[in-house]
Amino acid sequence: MTPHTLDDLGLPGAVYLWALLQAHQQRLAIAPTTELAMEALQVLASHQILALPGEASVSMLGARQTPLEGIPWKWTWSSYQAESALPAIEDFLASVPCDELVLTLGAALWQRLVCDEAQAFYAEQLVRCQFDLHWQQDMAFAQRLSRLSLSAAQWRYCAWAAVRQGAALARQGTLPASRVREGMYGEILRRAAAVAAGRYGRCGFTPSSVRPPTALAQGFACQWFNLGPTYWTALPSTEALHPALMTSG
Repeated sequence: MTPHTLDDLGLPGAVYLWALLQAHQQRLAIAPTTELAMEALQVLASHQILALPGEASVSMLGARQTPLEGIPWKWTWSSYQAESALPAIEDFLASVPCDELVLTLGAALWQRLVCDEAQAFYAEQLVRCQFDLHWQQDMAFAQRLSRLSLSAAQWRYCAWAAVRQGAALARQGTLPASRVREGMYGEILRRAAAVAAGRYGRCGFTPSSVRPPTALAQGFACQWFNLGPTYWTALPSTEALHPALMTSG
């Protein structure tokens, strides 16, 4: 059933909708990875806030495209107009009491953003060193299968180390691409285990600009919580979010 109000839509849907509209207003990517951006849009489509290609009952005539990912979508929510919904969503989000449920949801979103920030950084490093961009999925496998809890900066360090290892292997000139890829994947796992065990101290790659570059991450780290560099350097948890509460919360 289509929600009539933002209260009916709920907090996760409102967060994703804010990220979509903010991305259009500021010319941003919605999320660090296209996969997460698509998941956000699919949640909104499931609530009939918008339509995505492939929905047989909805014409995509007049559809928009997200500014950087280029994902087509069409506004279908009759309760609000896309052009004027953003202030209403911001008022709604500011009115939500920051209780334990909100902190739990925030920590879960942070954890997902940590993973996707590292995957996006790994993809950037692969392209920079002219490796196959398809290999970026290995970071997601390493994160999921290792079950290690690292900060975004620490995962970014592991990505950098893996690509550096790949470059060293590639310079040998005798290894097939598959061996280079496996060497890089193994380096991600090795570095992550070492970092998790404290062998490299506080080693991590924090961006020069601590403000995240995507709409969803900016909303989380700068608008709903005041995380600053902690967004990159801390392990996601409800405890880490407590001191970062905005005064409006």
